[in-house]
Amino acid sequence: MKFSTLAVTAGSILAPAAGVTAAEPSYYKLDTLYPTSPISKAHATSFVSYSFEPAFWAEFFGEPDSPRTLTFTLLKNLYDRGARPIIRAGGITMDSMIYDPNQKLSAVRTENGKGGIYRVTIGPAFYEGWDNFPNGTAFVSTLNFGNNSVDIAKDLAVASHQLQGDKILYYELGNEPTNYPTARWQRNTQAYVDQWKSFTTRIGTALSAATAQLTPPSGKWWASSATTDVTGLKVRPSDLIPAGVNSTGLVGQYSIHSYAFATCDAARERRATITNILNHTDLARYADVEIYPSAKAAMDAGAEWVVGEFNSIACSGKPGVSDTFAQALWTADVELLYAVRNASSVHLHQGATLVFQSDQQLNTPGDDGSPGFSSYSLLYPVSSSKRGEARVLPVFVSQLLVVEALSWTDAIQMGGRIASLPTPAGLKESEFSGYAIYDPYTGLKRLVLLNMKPYYAGVGTRGTVLVDIGFHRGASVKRMTAPSVDEKDSAKVTWAGQSFRDGKPVGKETVETLETAEKVAIRDSEAVLIDF
Repeated sequence: MKFSTLAVTAGSILAPAAGVTAAEPSYYKLDTLYPTSPISKAHATSFVSYSFEPAFWAEFFGEPDSPRTLTFTLLKNLYDRGARPIIRAGGITMDSMIYDPNQKLSAVRTENGKGGIYRVTIGPAFYEGWDNFPNGTAFVSTLNFGNNSVDIAKDLAVASHQLQGDKILYYELGNEPTNYPTARWQRNTQAYVDQWKSFTTRIGTALSAATAQLTPPSGKWWASSATTDVTGLKVRPSDLIPAGVNSTGLVGQYSIHSYAFATCDAARERRATITNILNHTDLARYADVEIYPSAKAAMDAGAEWVVGEFNSIACSGKPGVSDTFAQALWTADVELLYAVRNASSVHLHQGATLVFQSDQQLNTPGDDGSPGFSSYSLLYPVSSSKRGEARVLPVFVSQLLVVEALSWTDAIQMGGRIASLPTPAGLKESEFSGYAIYDPYTGLKRLVLLNMKPYYAGVGTRGTVLVDIGFHRGASVKRMTAPSVDEKDSAKVTWAGQSFRDGKPVGKETVETLETAEKVAIRDSEAVLIDF
């Protein structure tokens, strides 16, 4: 990567806004020698990946001959920094998806007058449009399990393989079976496993016949794709593996979905606050209690695991929370938490309000029936009555931070290994998180430090911590910052001095240079990437 570097003093970065009184910085020492977790595996350049709801594919990506410029500009920003994401064309609406070889458009919704989606019909253009993605982008081909028809699933699998077989890494049958009607498997794990194996075996045979291969593809399936909701049907990877889901060797990776908060009903909506989503202690606890048992079961079975879909607040987010700078801090911290726990990829979900997801949810489509784009998405891809003009949201800068933290200059190499660092004495664990990134060959390479303490616009004074990272021989610092944690205007949210409201960087890139043994200043609601 080549960057235009401007060395600046900490004072110019940390100068308070007009009329704001800055608090005196507090001093803390970070122990970088003794991480609190084992050092992870080396992460591939596909670690930062994405999931897009099929029903809104055309809004996000356009058609093959008219691609959506804003979305692809964001992907190009990541590509230029070494990212090679895996795109999952998945979500709830994949379970109403059918393939029509005669349809001209990529994806067409069949819906009622209130935005409830009954069917998503895709044509060849859905797959042909994959050619517009940056070189090296791979895909998960998603198949409808909700209609309980092996023929529908086979049609999707065969069409995707015939049109883009060289870009498909995995196939996925069904989205969140934990939310399927109880009558389907009568809450019986083995009944689910038996049907999943029957479908995937028959689909594999169809793929083999369509592509003139001697044997059906093995090791090409995601298994589970369950939520962490408490349901009668137990189908997380930790449930499926002992039930023999991979007895035929079809599973390549185990997927689990991660949503610790929701606006699907009033009770959960009240908990979905900026303060709660930025509690690092609770985020780590959720990862360890709800996600890691399945991750460990997969790794103990000699397989990889992925977060196949995740975001901060289920049921399309919460305006005032997930469309603010808080979402950027949340996303960076959660992605790095899962990197520490050896996820192979994490797929940040993008979409719009789904009426049938819950009849109690906070979010709705636009009054004119147009999509009510999810407020946790990276962008609003087109202008709409509900969300206003097309634009990038504050969360996008988190993707630049994480990609640059884990990626090396040479994109074909594996990226960094990562470990959690202890909270400096005197700071609250809930308000601070630190990560060390190691070069697989040379040792400590970078640090990511996040000051998660919320600072709200116009409320009190904004604190600053001075972190002593030890002798560093003049490290460089990039800063992810905003005027406040509740900032919604992405033109005021910056990564290394640049904002990305319209996709392209605005402003001169700013890289701070630390003098030997200088302390790193991090304001409340701010994060830094330190490169040695």
